Amino acid sequence: MNISVYGAGYVGLVSAACLASLGHEVVCADIDAEKIALLQQGGCPLHEKDLKELLDEGREKKNLQFTKDLSFAIANSDLHFIATGTPSSPDGSADLSQVFSVCEKIAREINRDAVLLIKSTVPVGTGDEVFSFTKEILLRENKSCTIDVVSNPEFLREGNAVSDFLNAERIVAGGSEAALRAVQRLYQPLLDKGIPFLRMNRRSSELTKYAANTMLACKISFMNQLSRIAEAAGANIDDIRLGMGYDKRIGTEFLFPGVGYGGSCFPKDVRALCATAKTFHVNTNLIEAIEAVNIMQKNWVYETLETLFKGQFKGRTIGIWGLAFKPETDDLREASSLNLIQSLLKVNARMKLYDPAAMQNAQKVLSGEKLIQYCESASLAATDVDALVIMTEWSEFKQYSLQKLSLQLKNAPLVDGRNCYSLESIKHADIACYVSVGRPGVKNSVCSENKSYEKESA
Repeated sequence: MNISVYGAGYVGLVSAACLASLGHEVVCADIDAEKIALLQQGGCPLHEKDLKELLDEGREKKNLQFTKDLSFAIANSDLHFIATGTPSSPDGSADLSQVFSVCEKIAREINRDAVLLIKSTVPVGTGDEVFSFTKEILLRENKSCTIDVVSNPEFLREGNAVSDFLNAERIVAGGSEAALRAVQRLYQPLLDKGIPFLRMNRRSSELTKYAANTMLACKISFMNQLSRIAEAAGANIDDIRLGMGYDKRIGTEFLFPGVGYGGSCFPKDVRALCATAKTFHVNTNLIEAIEAVNIMQKNWVYETLETLFKGQFKGRTIGIWGLAFKPETDDLREASSLNLIQSLLKVNARMKLYDPAAMQNAQKVLSGEKLIQYCESASLAATDVDALVIMTEWSEFKQYSLQKLSLQLKNAPLVDGRNCYSLESIKHADIACYVSVGRPGVKNSVCSENKSYEKESA
């Protein structure tokens, strides 16, 4: 099938590469000239497992093209994937300007029947609005062709997006029967592998996406709230997590406490679902609490450092391991590390930062900050610091020698925002002071219970 994908971000680029790997003829279009030039030259703008190889395969087979000319993409396709951004507006609702802009251009320029598949995460009713909007344009332009609209949300995890597309747990699509038959043909190679194809109306499909992401965010916030109770009560959240996870009704996924969720999806989608519910005059107390807990948890590391240092940050240097919002990505959007960095900048603390993938993005986002040193290795970021903080659970950090780390830190505390280490391993390594999420603190012989970590000169 001839397919165009509009938007070369995470969703669009992964979708384009995967669809080409299934044998379709794909054109990926984006107005970002620099990004398209990079793709045309054989590059990959995203840090995403297996994506570069899939892009190379499509280029070699010549069934995957990249263009900044949307008209070229429109003229050569029957199925049009809308994968543009839907960022949060000030009121929390989704900004749909990019979606409607692309749909308008398609409606004005097509000369044959087409199906629009909305991959972008959009509020309930957007597909109906796009259908009416494009139909009016076709009538004004006196065109005899038709446009059908399908909601076809993505369920891709950054860092595992290619596998999630090609080995999806389900494919959700909402639209007319005729349009859904075309979508079924599109995904037939995946359906032949036994992947369920869930047909529904557009509104149900749109709400399914928000519901799934909000449920996952809810589990994260619940565990983070529970971790605070466990910490206060002298319990261990790891043991509690295991005790919960063996219940098949609960499962083991998304039960790990930490420093709050981030990224391009959960924060935006939780806010958007709240905004959507309010348009239908539905109470959103539970959904609002998910975000409130997340905001609170993002401050946990700073609050912990503030307690350890008794509020004295002057002259302190904090090492930070991990900047991306999760491992296996370079994405800093709404990352908890940025909240911590901004809080530390306000108290004039110096920082030594390291991330295996996100350093370049960090330097762009934090450009000009003189209190920040960008380190080339985890070891450098852990040397000559007054505390070391772990914000992202990269395997590199989990595998780092704790004996070496103990020697580097000396008496400096280790604040583990991702519970990367077992308490036993910390004790054996003789880490002076170890604080993690929802677990008892580990204070070894070098560090007494009342140690404040105040500098002698303070």
